[in-house]
Amino acid sequence: MDQSRSINRREFLQRVVGGLAGLSTIGMFASLTGCGGGGGGGSSSSGTVTGYTLQAGSPWPMYHQNPSHAGRGVAATAVGQKKWAFPTNNWVNSSPAIAQDGTIYVGGYDYNFYALNPNGTKKWSFPTQGWILSSPVIGSDGTIFFGSGDANLYALNPNGTKKWVITLNAPIESSPVISPDGYIIFGASDNNMYKINPNGTEQWVFGSAGYIFSSPAIGSDGTIYVGSFDHNLYAVNPNGSEKWNYSTGDEITNSSPAIGTNDTIYVGSNDNNLYSINTSGIRNWFFATGAHIVSSPAIATDGTVYVGSDDKNLYAINPDGTKKWAYATGGVVESSPSIASDGTIYFGSDDKNIYALNPDGSVKWTITTGGAVRSTPVIGADGTVYVGSEDNNLYAIQ
Repeated sequence: MDQSRSINRREFLQRVVGGLAGLSTIGMFASLTGCGGGGGGGSSSSGTVTGYTLQAGSPWPMYHQNPSHAGRGVAATAVGQKKWAFPTNNWVNSSPAIAQDGTIYVGGYDYNFYALNPNGTKKWSFPTQGWILSSPVIGSDGTIFFGSGDANLYALNPNGTKKWVITLNAPIESSPVISPDGYIIFGASDNNMYKINPNGTEQWVFGSAGYIFSSPAIGSDGTIYVGSFDHNLYAVNPNGSEKWNYSTGDEITNSSPAIGTNDTIYVGSNDNNLYSINTSGIRNWFFATGAHIVSSPAIATDGTVYVGSDDKNLYAINPDGTKKWAYATGGVVESSPSIASDGTIYFGSDDKNIYALNPDGSVKWTITTGGAVRSTPVIGADGTVYVGSEDNNLYAIQ
């Protein structure tokens, strides 16, 4: 469990992937469905399957709130008081999802996936065999999907029982998304992005030349955007064929694309830049920071783009690519920002703090935890902020 940092995990992943190499690309399905689907980019399984949608009434059903990854909540700001802290047995770097009934779902480095009541008590936990960095997504019937370092994508019922599981040949850090046509899409450390039927069978596989930790984002026309360690941002058609790719100067690790006005795509790279790219794959602009960008961008209603950098700053960038402001913290910022309905920006830093900033970059409040904060904050229906820390706790802040 000491291989802790995503950008320093390459050798560890190579050992894990090598140890799992004997598994088939998709090796195990729920017994009720059997094996289905084919391999290869763009290949699809036969048959008609009723699709999922995101759970209605959920204030935060998936990573960065919705398939465009804009990272905006529906509630106003919290006042900055700790409501509770739920202890796990290791770091909490995954970001939670919140169900319609207020249940909070989150994974931990202790190999467990947790369901918590709104008051911070445990509803249930589900054990896996690997760390959980993948953030869950909640389907229309309450099914929870998430990946694990044990190379499994899990589908759990709302009561914590297993619905089905898919086993790959490599860990899954990417957070799944539910597509408009009702499928589950996610990346894996075997260099592939998968589109899965709601019953756990394969629809197609899209191959890149590097690990995919990035969570796919989906444009208004159904195009899927995802970053890869091979330096590329990929645009993939709903049928799994490649539309285009844009090459950055270094790996795209955990920075997941976010989609703004006119389907403009924003993504960070280890070349220190945030990119703005149009739907044809042409760069609008890039914004240079002083270090790797592992944080995923969030987009305010006025078009301002917020993103963290390993140079210890959170940046606010105007829609034209110019700097609006930068807020300096005491540690790298790999937590991705989230935005309340009143424009408040929440994020964490390796300086152990959770920050709430006003839209002008001034501090609204900070809360200090006992460890680095790399989890992305999420916002509940009542404005409560939930975020994990490397002090092993999930925090609720009201």
